[in-house]
Amino acid sequence: MGREEESRRILVICFAAALLALGAAFFLWHAAGETKEEPLPVVELSGKEYSRTLLVYVTGAVRQPGVYELPLGSRFFDAVKAAGDVLPYAVMEDINMAEPLSDGMKIHIPLDPEQVDARGSGLISINAASAKELEALPGVGQVTAEKIIRYREEHGRFSSKEELKKVPSIGEGRYKKMADKITL
Repeated sequence: MGREEESRRILVICFAAALLALGAAFFLWHAAGETKEEPLPVVELSGKEYSRTLLVYVTGAVRQPGVYELPLGSRFFDAVKAAGDVLPYAVMEDINMAEPLSDGMKIHIPLDPEQVDARGSGLISINAASAKELEALPGVGQVTAEKIIRYREEHGRFSSKEELKKVPSIGEGRYKKMADKITL
């Protein structure tokens, strides 16, 4: 009788396990059917209406490079006007001024690298001149011309002619020799 009793015990345990599994399955199925999806909360922006404007970054040969907020539907022309218009030595052949803008766009107006005289005055633009053009200045050789360009790349456009004195190896004396031959 020991074996028969053990078989019954195993049968009872299996039966109980099956009932437990069926009960759990029914509970899960029933609970899944009752879940109600709540709608996502609606978030309203207060203050600025971002959907009606876009931000555009304008760089290069414009009077005031920077980030500008413009109305939706604006074009390159509007962004360039917001940045104070192009400089006289801007290269505009490849720029489509009628192109529509998109939010986050960067517009770069290139400079003419061969342009020495930005305003027709015979002056060399320290913001636009190439190394070769800078070498035409008194007291500026290849090494100093490269330092000017490196400074310009690291710090951005010169905001004044006097800022040229911040370039390593250009002191007051060297600056005085070239001051009347340079422009921004």
